[in-house]
Amino acid sequence: MQQQPLWPEIGHKILTSARTELYLNMPFLDAALCSLAFDTSQPTECIATDGKKLYYNGSYLAFQYEKARSAVCRAYMHTLLHCMLRHPFKKKQRNPVLWDLACDIAVESILDHLPYSCLAPTTLRARRTHWYNALRQEMQVLTAESIYRYFHRYPLDELEQASLSREFYQDDHRLWEKSNEEEQEEQTSSQWKQISERIQTQMETVMSEAGAGGQAVLEQLRHYRVHWWGCVGRSVSPVWRHCPGRVPGRVGLPG
Repeated sequence: MQQQPLWPEIGHKILTSARTELYLNMPFLDAALCSLAFDTSQPTECIATDGKKLYYNGSYLAFQYEKARSAVCRAYMHTLLHCMLRHPFKKKQRNPVLWDLACDIAVESILDHLPYSCLAPTTLRARRTHWYNALRQEMQVLTAESIYRYFHRYPLDELEQASLSREFYQDDHRLWEKSNEEEQEEQTSSQWKQISERIQTQMETVMSEAGAGGQAVLEQLRHYRVHWWGCVGRSVSPVWRHCPGRVPGRVGLPG
């Protein structure tokens, strides 16, 4: 999907709109939403991250946005959750194809239980429910690590693996495999750990009030010892005030 001159600008506007919508629905994620700058310097067919930037293909985003605005919000949140759970930094020494699939299933299982219309799936997901139920027979919480071990115990045939990868695919993981300096990679991983640990009480409160869906999300987050911190009930948090690109005095995400 080749980028034309106007696509990067269009894609940037679409991502900015999605980021604003995610913030307005989940203001406790402000620190995470501020952490990935938008960039087109790395070629990708959709969106991708190295933990520092969110790389995008403008024409892909325009196509998704035309289908449903929630499709862009969901893809954005999918990539953000990979970073918050530090999936890109745990890939070493693992089978890359299985790890990618396990991470995508883990993240999509969270998104499928979040009670927000901005993350609503665009199609019915009966097959996903089947797999979530099958996996929960073997594990209490659907983490990437547990799912990865499951697929080692019960190997998929090539066709089923390819089919499942398409079902849960949202973003490009190729940048996860690019070798950075180990010290820099550890630093990026540590930054995301700190971001995740700061998002605590408010998300637990919000999710616990969301019923069974919210409880399912919290199970996974608590398993990772991710403490969600936020500012529900406050217009702008201290972190958001220092988010690069924010217009002074404006409530919401930077343009």
